[in-house]
Amino acid sequence: MRELNPQKVFVQYRDTMKPYEPVMDRKYTITHSDITAELFVFVAKSYAEDQITKMRDEVRVAWEQYKKGLALFGSVIVDGSGVVGNAYIRNKIFYNEMPTALQALRQADRFLFNKEPNLDNTPVFIHFISSNPIYDKTYDFGVIGIYK
Repeated sequence: MRELNPQKVFVQYRDTMKPYEPVMDRKYTITHSDITAELFVFVAKSYAEDQITKMRDEVRVAWEQYKKGLALFGSVIVDGSGVVGNAYIRNKIFYNEMPTALQALRQADRFLFNKEPNLDNTPVFIHFISSNPIYDKTYDFGVIGIYK
């Protein structure tokens, strides 16, 4: 996992979201700039649709009940109607860059994790959405705490 530059991570809290609460109903939209290498994390009750580009390279993540606790469930779009790019390449990039996106999420919402340290034990599952069964998979990226 490469080193994340915290000065390149920007967070915006929307709606009623605050840096410390609430945990449930918290949805993250993670985007980036290819030019500046900056990462943008939007924390809100709904995904930041206004930040979605035609490239469809955003990562969406939300807190959900899971077994006897919580989990972070997310998704990325590998291919489909209107999606630009080769599915093989997009899948590879999403998989290789997911640790960076998760580091950005953990960095952006560090006040929540500092207040609730047990949240670092939350498992992270990301669904790679594809019409091709080779790429349509859900990956276990471990617990969010490994991305601090």
